[in-house]
Amino acid sequence: MSVVKLSRKTYYDKVYGCWLGKNAGGTLGAPLERIFGQEEMFDVWWYPKLVEGGIPNDDLEIQLVWLQALRDRGINITARDLAEYWLDCILYNYDEYGLHKTNLRKGLQPPVSGWYNNWFKDCMGSPIRSEIWACIAPGSPHIAAWYAYQDAICDHAGGESVYGEVFNAVVESSAFLVSDRVKLVELGLSAIPENSMTAKAIRTALNSYLSGLDWRKAREKVKEAAYSPIAQYSPINLGFQTIGLLYGEDFGDAMCKAVNCGWDTDCTGATVGAIWGIINGASGLPEKWVKPLGEQVLVSRGIVNIHVPRNLHELTEEVCAIGERILNSFNSFVKLSDEDDFSRAEDALLSSLKDVKKIYGIPHNRVCFDLTTVEASITYVDGPAILPDTPNRFKISIRNTRLTSISG
Repeated sequence: MSVVKLSRKTYYDKVYGCWLGKNAGGTLGAPLERIFGQEEMFDVWWYPKLVEGGIPNDDLEIQLVWLQALRDRGINITARDLAEYWLDCILYNYDEYGLHKTNLRKGLQPPVSGWYNNWFKDCMGSPIRSEIWACIAPGSPHIAAWYAYQDAICDHAGGESVYGEVFNAVVESSAFLVSDRVKLVELGLSAIPENSMTAKAIRTALNSYLSGLDWRKAREKVKEAAYSPIAQYSPINLGFQTIGLLYGEDFGDAMCKAVNCGWDTDCTGATVGAIWGIINGASGLPEKWVKPLGEQVLVSRGIVNIHVPRNLHELTEEVCAIGERILNSFNSFVKLSDEDDFSRAEDALLSSLKDVKKIYGIPHNRVCFDLTTVEASITYVDGPAILPDTPNRFKISIRNTRLTSISG
Protein backbone atom coordinates (compact mmCIF):
# COMPACT_ATOMS: atom_id res chain seq x y z
CA MET A 1 0.00 0.00 0.00
CA SER A 2 1.36 3.42 -0.99
CA VAL A 3 2.04 5.68 1.96
CA VAL A 4 1.18 9.37 1.70
CA LYS A 5 2.60 11.74 4.29
CA LEU A 6 0.44 14.61 5.55
CA SER A 7 2.11 17.01 7.95
CA ARG A 8 0.22 17.95 11.07
CA LYS A 9 0.72 21.60 10.19
CA THR A 10 -0.90 21.15 6.78
CA TYR A 11 -3.66 19.01 8.25
CA TYR A 12 -4.55 21.68 10.80
CA ASP A 13 -4.41 24.45 8.20
CA LYS A 14 -6.75 22.60 5.84
CA VAL A 15 -9.29 21.65 8.52
CA TYR A 16 -9.31 25.22 9.76
CA GLY A 17 -9.74 26.42 6.18
CA CYS A 18 -12.67 24.05 5.77
CA TRP A 19 -14.59 25.65 8.64
CA LEU A 20 -13.73 29.17 7.52
CA GLY A 21 -14.94 28.37 4.02
CA LYS A 22 -18.08 26.65 5.27
CA ASN A 23 -18.94 29.70 7.36
CA ALA A 24 -18.24 32.14 4.53
CA GLY A 25 -20.28 30.30 1.91
CA GLY A 26 -23.20 29.73 4.25
CA THR A 27 -23.24 33.39 5.29
CA LEU A 28 -23.14 34.43 1.63
CA GLY A 29 -26.01 32.22 0.54
CA ALA A 30 -28.34 32.16 3.55
CA PRO A 31 -30.17 35.46 2.87
CA LEU A 32 -31.01 34.26 -0.66
CA GLU A 33 -32.46 30.88 0.29
CA ARG A 34 -35.98 30.26 -1.02
CA ILE A 35 -38.58 27.49 -0.80
CA PHE A 36 -38.71 27.16 -4.59
CA GLY A 37 -36.06 27.60 -7.25
CA GLN A 38 -36.45 30.55 -9.59
CA GLU A 39 -35.75 30.92 -13.28
CA GLU A 40 -33.69 34.09 -13.01
CA MET A 41 -30.21 33.97 -11.53
CA PHE A 42 -29.00 35.99 -8.58
CA ASP A 43 -26.32 38.62 -9.10
CA VAL A 44 -24.54 38.71 -5.76
CA TRP A 45 -20.78 39.15 -5.43
CA TRP A 46 -20.48 40.01 -1.73
CA TYR A 47 -22.31 39.13 1.48
CA PRO A 48 -25.93 40.37 1.18
CA LYS A 49 -26.08 40.45 4.98
CA LEU A 50 -22.91 40.57 7.04
CA VAL A 51 -23.11 39.45 10.66
CA GLU A 52 -19.99 38.97 12.76
CA GLY A 53 -19.50 35.26 13.35
CA GLY A 54 -21.68 34.33 10.39
CA ILE A 55 -25.23 33.05 10.47
CA PRO A 56 -25.94 29.84 12.43
CA ASN A 57 -27.57 27.10 10.35
CA ASP A 58 -27.94 23.36 10.18
CA ASP A 59 -25.09 23.08 7.66
CA LEU A 60 -22.56 23.31 10.50
CA GLU A 61 -24.36 22.91 13.79
CA ILE A 62 -25.56 19.34 13.18
CA GLN A 63 -21.93 18.45 12.53
CA LEU A 64 -21.17 19.71 16.03
CA VAL A 65 -23.65 17.12 17.27
CA TRP A 66 -21.72 14.43 15.36
CA LEU A 67 -18.56 15.71 17.01
CA GLN A 68 -20.26 15.21 20.38
CA ALA A 69 -21.17 11.66 19.34
CA LEU A 70 -17.52 11.00 18.48
CA ARG A 71 -16.50 12.34 21.90
CA ASP A 72 -19.00 10.17 23.74
CA ARG A 73 -19.10 6.96 21.71
CA GLY A 74 -15.69 6.85 20.05
CA ILE A 75 -14.65 6.45 16.44
CA ASN A 76 -16.69 3.30 15.76
CA ILE A 77 -20.03 5.10 15.74
CA THR A 78 -22.75 3.92 13.36
CA ALA A 79 -26.09 5.19 12.12
CA ARG A 80 -27.74 3.79 15.23
CA ASP A 81 -25.55 5.97 17.46
CA LEU A 82 -26.26 9.04 15.37
CA ALA A 83 -30.00 8.32 15.53
CA GLU A 84 -29.90 8.61 19.31
CA TYR A 85 -28.19 12.00 19.04
CA TRP A 86 -30.89 13.14 16.62
CA LEU A 87 -33.44 12.56 19.36
CA ASP A 88 -31.37 13.90 22.25
CA CYS A 89 -29.61 16.93 20.76
CA ILE A 90 -31.52 18.26 17.72
CA LEU A 91 -34.83 19.97 18.43
CA TYR A 92 -35.94 21.23 15.03
CA ASN A 93 -38.30 19.08 13.04
CA TYR A 94 -38.70 20.52 9.57
CA ASP A 95 -39.02 18.27 6.51
CA GLU A 96 -36.93 15.07 6.56
CA TYR A 97 -35.60 15.88 10.02
CA GLY A 98 -39.03 15.70 11.61
CA LEU A 99 -40.30 12.75 9.57
CA HIS A 100 -37.36 10.51 10.35
CA LYS A 101 -37.42 11.48 14.04
CA THR A 102 -41.08 10.42 14.11
CA ASN A 103 -39.99 7.06 12.70
CA LEU A 104 -37.25 6.77 15.32
CA ARG A 105 -39.72 7.43 18.12
CA LYS A 106 -41.92 4.66 16.73
CA GLY A 107 -39.00 2.25 17.01
CA LEU A 108 -37.84 2.21 13.39
CA GLN A 109 -34.05 2.12 13.17
CA PRO A 110 -31.82 3.36 10.33
CA PRO A 111 -31.99 2.95 7.41
CA VAL A 112 -35.75 2.36 7.68
CA SER A 113 -36.09 5.55 9.73
CA GLY A 114 -34.86 7.58 6.78
CA TRP A 115 -36.76 5.69 4.11
CA TYR A 116 -40.27 5.04 5.41
CA ASN A 117 -42.93 7.70 4.82
CA ASN A 118 -40.25 10.29 4.02
CA TRP A 119 -41.16 12.61 1.17
CA PHE A 120 -37.95 14.60 1.60
CA LYS A 121 -35.29 11.92 1.20
CA ASP A 122 -34.06 13.61 -1.99
CA CYS A 123 -33.50 16.94 -0.25
CA MET A 124 -30.39 18.71 1.01
CA GLY A 125 -30.48 17.75 4.70
CA SER A 126 -27.59 15.30 4.48
CA PRO A 127 -25.24 16.56 1.71
CA ILE A 128 -24.62 19.63 3.88
CA ARG A 129 -23.20 17.53 6.75
CA SER A 130 -20.22 15.94 5.02
CA GLU A 131 -17.28 18.05 6.21
CA ILE A 132 -16.89 16.46 9.63
CA TRP A 133 -16.38 13.04 8.02
CA ALA A 134 -13.86 14.35 5.51
CA CYS A 135 -11.91 16.20 8.18
CA ILE A 136 -11.60 13.19 10.49
CA ALA A 137 -10.52 11.06 7.51
CA PRO A 138 -8.17 13.35 5.56
CA GLY A 139 -7.02 11.87 2.28
CA SER A 140 -8.97 8.71 3.12
CA PRO A 141 -12.15 9.02 1.05
CA HIS A 142 -13.18 5.39 1.57
CA ILE A 143 -13.37 6.03 5.32
CA ALA A 144 -15.10 9.39 4.90
CA ALA A 145 -17.63 7.77 2.55
CA TRP A 146 -18.47 5.09 5.11
CA TYR A 147 -19.14 7.65 7.83
CA ALA A 148 -21.14 9.83 5.43
CA TYR A 149 -23.29 6.87 4.46
CA GLN A 150 -23.99 6.05 8.12
CA ASP A 151 -25.03 9.66 8.61
CA ALA A 152 -27.19 10.00 5.51
CA ILE A 153 -29.26 6.84 5.94
CA CYS A 154 -30.64 8.11 9.25
CA ASP A 155 -32.91 10.58 7.46
CA HIS A 156 -32.49 10.04 3.69
CA ALA A 157 -32.21 6.27 3.07
CA GLY A 158 -33.36 5.27 -0.39
CA GLY A 159 -32.97 8.85 -1.61
CA GLU A 160 -30.58 10.78 -3.83
CA SER A 161 -29.31 12.71 -0.84
CA VAL A 162 -27.31 9.71 0.36
CA TYR A 163 -25.28 9.94 -2.84
CA GLY A 164 -24.94 13.70 -2.38
CA GLU A 165 -23.39 13.36 1.05
CA VAL A 166 -21.08 10.53 0.00
CA PHE A 167 -19.96 12.53 -3.07
CA ASN A 168 -19.19 15.58 -0.94
CA ALA A 169 -17.33 13.58 1.69
CA VAL A 170 -15.16 11.90 -0.96
CA VAL A 171 -14.36 15.19 -2.70
CA GLU A 172 -13.53 16.93 0.56
CA SER A 173 -11.43 14.10 1.95
CA SER A 174 -9.51 13.83 -1.33
CA ALA A 175 -8.96 17.60 -1.36
CA PHE A 176 -6.49 17.18 1.51
CA LEU A 177 -4.12 15.61 -1.03
CA VAL A 178 -5.27 16.76 -4.49
CA SER A 179 -5.93 20.33 -5.63
CA ASP A 180 -7.06 19.62 -9.21
CA ARG A 181 -10.78 20.36 -9.07
CA VAL A 182 -11.66 18.29 -12.13
CA LYS A 183 -9.87 15.31 -10.61
CA LEU A 184 -11.74 15.84 -7.34
CA VAL A 185 -15.11 15.81 -9.10
CA GLU A 186 -14.14 12.63 -10.94
CA LEU A 187 -13.11 10.98 -7.67
CA GLY A 188 -16.43 11.94 -6.13
CA LEU A 189 -18.35 10.54 -9.10
CA SER A 190 -16.50 7.23 -8.77
CA ALA A 191 -18.11 6.75 -5.35
CA ILE A 192 -21.79 7.07 -6.35
CA PRO A 193 -24.00 5.08 -8.76
CA GLU A 194 -23.56 6.17 -12.38
CA ASN A 195 -27.30 6.00 -13.05
CA SER A 196 -28.27 8.23 -10.11
CA MET A 197 -29.78 11.64 -10.75
CA THR A 198 -27.05 13.10 -8.54
CA ALA A 199 -24.34 11.72 -10.83
CA LYS A 200 -26.24 12.97 -13.88
CA ALA A 201 -26.40 16.52 -12.55
CA ILE A 202 -22.74 16.58 -11.51
CA ARG A 203 -21.58 15.03 -14.76
CA THR A 204 -23.59 17.58 -16.73
CA ALA A 205 -21.79 20.40 -14.93
CA LEU A 206 -18.42 18.70 -15.43
CA ASN A 207 -18.98 18.08 -19.15
CA SER A 208 -20.16 21.66 -19.63
CA TYR A 209 -16.95 22.91 -18.06
CA LEU A 210 -14.71 20.58 -20.06
CA SER A 211 -16.42 21.54 -23.32
CA GLY A 212 -15.86 25.25 -22.68
CA LEU A 213 -19.45 26.34 -22.05
CA ASP A 214 -20.04 29.58 -20.16
CA TRP A 215 -21.02 28.95 -16.53
CA ARG A 216 -24.45 30.50 -17.05
CA LYS A 217 -25.11 28.10 -19.92
CA ALA A 218 -23.85 25.28 -17.73
CA ARG A 219 -26.56 26.23 -15.24
CA GLU A 220 -29.19 25.82 -17.95
CA LYS A 221 -27.78 22.40 -18.81
CA VAL A 222 -27.96 21.29 -15.18
CA LYS A 223 -31.53 22.58 -14.90
CA GLU A 224 -32.51 20.56 -17.96
CA ALA A 225 -30.81 17.43 -16.62
CA ALA A 226 -32.06 17.48 -13.01
CA TYR A 227 -34.88 19.98 -12.69
CA SER A 228 -37.14 20.24 -9.69
CA PRO A 229 -39.05 23.31 -8.52
CA ILE A 230 -38.17 22.43 -4.92
CA ALA A 231 -35.18 24.51 -3.88
CA GLN A 232 -33.88 21.78 -1.56
CA TYR A 233 -33.84 19.02 -4.23
CA SER A 234 -30.32 17.69 -3.87
CA PRO A 235 -29.32 16.61 -7.42
CA ILE A 236 -29.78 20.05 -8.97
CA ASN A 237 -27.94 21.63 -6.05
CA LEU A 238 -25.03 19.21 -6.42
CA GLY A 239 -24.87 20.28 -10.06
CA PHE A 240 -24.85 23.98 -9.16
CA GLN A 241 -22.26 23.34 -6.47
CA THR A 242 -20.06 21.70 -9.11
CA ILE A 243 -20.44 24.73 -11.38
CA GLY A 244 -19.17 27.00 -8.62
CA LEU A 245 -16.29 24.68 -7.80
CA LEU A 246 -15.09 24.25 -11.39
CA TYR A 247 -15.79 27.69 -12.84
CA GLY A 248 -14.63 29.65 -9.81
CA GLU A 249 -11.59 31.81 -10.51
CA ASP A 250 -10.90 32.30 -6.82
CA PHE A 251 -12.48 31.63 -3.42
CA GLY A 252 -15.08 34.39 -3.55
CA ASP A 253 -15.86 33.90 -7.22
CA ALA A 254 -16.44 30.16 -6.73
CA MET A 255 -18.89 30.67 -3.87
CA CYS A 256 -20.70 33.48 -5.67
CA LYS A 257 -21.15 31.50 -8.88
CA ALA A 258 -22.60 28.57 -6.95
CA VAL A 259 -24.94 30.86 -5.01
CA ASN A 260 -25.97 32.84 -8.09
CA CYS A 261 -27.22 29.64 -9.70
CA GLY A 262 -29.99 29.71 -7.10
CA TRP A 263 -31.99 26.97 -5.37
CA ASP A 264 -30.53 25.99 -1.96
CA THR A 265 -28.03 28.81 -1.90
CA ASP A 266 -26.65 28.58 1.63
CA CYS A 267 -25.89 24.89 1.11
CA THR A 268 -24.15 25.18 -2.25
CA GLY A 269 -22.15 28.21 -1.19
CA ALA A 270 -21.10 26.59 2.07
CA THR A 271 -19.93 23.35 0.45
CA VAL A 272 -17.95 25.15 -2.25
CA GLY A 273 -16.38 27.36 0.41
CA ALA A 274 -15.46 24.31 2.48
CA ILE A 275 -13.87 22.47 -0.45
CA TRP A 276 -11.92 25.58 -1.47
CA GLY A 277 -10.85 26.00 2.15
CA ILE A 278 -9.49 22.45 2.30
CA ILE A 279 -7.64 22.79 -0.99
CA ASN A 280 -5.95 26.07 -0.07
CA GLY A 281 -5.94 25.89 3.71
CA ALA A 282 -6.80 28.75 6.02
CA SER A 283 -3.49 30.38 5.14
CA GLY A 284 -4.54 30.54 1.48
CA LEU A 285 -7.97 32.12 1.95
CA PRO A 286 -8.44 35.84 1.28
CA GLU A 287 -8.73 37.92 4.44
CA LYS A 288 -11.43 39.99 2.74
CA TRP A 289 -13.88 37.09 2.92
CA VAL A 290 -13.01 35.43 6.21
CA LYS A 291 -11.92 38.20 8.59
CA PRO A 292 -15.35 39.91 8.87
CA LEU A 293 -16.90 36.67 10.18
CA GLY A 294 -14.52 36.21 13.09
CA GLU A 295 -13.70 33.01 14.99
CA GLN A 296 -16.88 32.33 16.94
CA VAL A 297 -18.81 29.07 16.54
CA LEU A 298 -22.51 29.86 16.54
CA VAL A 299 -25.42 27.50 17.11
CA SER A 300 -29.15 28.09 17.23
CA ARG A 301 -31.51 27.18 20.05
CA GLY A 302 -32.38 24.05 18.08
CA ILE A 303 -29.16 22.36 19.26
CA VAL A 304 -28.96 21.20 22.89
CA ASN A 305 -26.97 18.90 25.18
CA ILE A 306 -23.61 19.32 23.45
CA HIS A 307 -20.33 21.08 24.15
CA VAL A 308 -19.88 23.87 21.61
CA PRO A 309 -16.23 24.72 20.86
CA ARG A 310 -15.34 28.25 21.93
CA ASN A 311 -13.98 29.13 18.51
CA LEU A 312 -12.85 27.64 15.20
CA HIS A 313 -9.36 26.94 16.56
CA GLU A 314 -10.74 24.74 19.33
CA LEU A 315 -13.02 22.99 16.83
CA THR A 316 -10.08 22.37 14.50
CA GLU A 317 -7.82 21.04 17.24
CA GLU A 318 -10.41 18.55 18.42
CA VAL A 319 -11.26 17.36 14.92
CA CYS A 320 -7.57 16.85 14.12
CA ALA A 321 -7.05 14.84 17.31
CA ILE A 322 -9.92 12.52 16.38
CA GLY A 323 -8.63 12.31 12.82
CA GLU A 324 -5.22 11.13 14.00
CA ARG A 325 -6.89 8.32 15.96
CA ILE A 326 -8.88 7.27 12.91
CA LEU A 327 -5.86 7.27 10.59
CA ASN A 328 -3.98 5.10 13.09
CA SER A 329 -6.89 2.73 13.67
CA PHE A 330 -8.40 2.17 10.24
CA ASN A 331 -7.09 1.09 6.87
CA SER A 332 -5.64 4.40 5.70
CA PHE A 333 -2.60 5.00 3.53
CA VAL A 334 -2.24 8.51 5.01
CA LYS A 335 0.26 8.93 7.82
CA LEU A 336 0.59 12.13 9.80
CA SER A 337 4.17 13.34 9.78
CA ASP A 338 6.37 16.40 10.11
CA GLU A 339 6.41 16.94 6.35
CA ASP A 340 4.18 16.49 3.31
CA ASP A 341 4.76 13.91 0.59
CA PHE A 342 1.87 13.71 -1.87
CA SER A 343 3.85 12.09 -4.71
CA ARG A 344 1.72 8.93 -4.62
CA ALA A 345 -1.53 10.62 -3.66
CA GLU A 346 -3.57 10.13 -6.83
CA ASP A 347 -2.77 6.43 -7.15
CA ALA A 348 -3.52 5.90 -3.48
CA LEU A 349 -6.86 7.72 -3.72
CA LEU A 350 -7.96 5.68 -6.73
CA SER A 351 -6.97 2.46 -4.99
CA SER A 352 -8.87 3.34 -1.81
CA LEU A 353 -12.08 4.00 -3.75
CA LYS A 354 -11.99 0.75 -5.72
CA ASP A 355 -14.64 -0.97 -3.59
CA VAL A 356 -16.32 2.06 -2.04
CA LYS A 357 -19.74 1.38 -3.59
CA LYS A 358 -20.10 -1.69 -1.39
CA ILE A 359 -21.45 0.66 1.28
CA TYR A 360 -24.74 0.69 -0.63
CA GLY A 361 -25.15 -3.08 -0.27
CA ILE A 362 -27.79 -3.14 2.48
CA PRO A 363 -31.36 -2.49 1.24
CA HIS A 364 -33.03 0.56 2.73
CA ASN A 365 -35.90 -1.59 4.08
CA ARG A 366 -33.58 -3.78 6.17
CA VAL A 367 -32.30 -3.21 9.71
CA CYS A 368 -29.23 -5.18 10.79
CA PHE A 369 -28.17 -6.08 14.33
CA ASP A 370 -24.73 -7.24 15.43
CA LEU A 371 -25.37 -9.26 18.60
CA THR A 372 -21.72 -10.33 19.03
CA THR A 373 -22.33 -14.06 18.70
CA VAL A 374 -24.92 -13.78 15.94
CA GLU A 375 -25.81 -11.38 13.16
CA ALA A 376 -29.51 -10.71 12.72
CA SER A 377 -31.61 -8.61 10.37
CA ILE A 378 -35.23 -7.79 9.73
CA THR A 379 -36.40 -6.88 6.24
CA TYR A 380 -39.71 -5.06 5.92
CA VAL A 381 -40.75 -6.60 2.60
CA ASP A 382 -44.05 -4.68 2.46
CA GLY A 383 -42.96 -1.80 4.68
CA PRO A 384 -43.22 -1.48 8.47
CA ALA A 385 -46.88 -0.35 8.64
CA ILE A 386 -49.45 -2.99 9.65
CA LEU A 387 -53.12 -2.52 8.71
CA PRO A 388 -56.19 -4.45 9.96
CA ASP A 389 -57.08 -7.52 7.88
CA THR A 390 -54.15 -6.86 5.54
CA PRO A 391 -51.21 -9.25 5.12
CA ASN A 392 -47.74 -7.82 5.61
CA ARG A 393 -44.54 -9.67 4.90
CA PHE A 394 -41.27 -9.34 6.75
CA LYS A 395 -38.18 -11.50 6.79
CA ILE A 396 -35.97 -12.28 9.78
CA SER A 397 -32.46 -13.60 9.19
CA ILE A 398 -30.09 -14.93 11.87
CA ARG A 399 -26.51 -16.04 11.19
CA ASN A 400 -24.21 -17.73 13.68
CA THR A 401 -20.78 -16.07 13.62
CA ARG A 402 -19.18 -18.44 16.13
CA LEU A 403 -16.97 -21.38 15.21
CA THR A 404 -19.36 -23.85 16.84
CA SER A 405 -23.09 -24.38 16.54
CA ILE A 406 -25.55 -22.74 18.92
CA SER A 407 -28.42 -24.71 20.42
CA GLY A 408 -31.04 -24.23 23.07
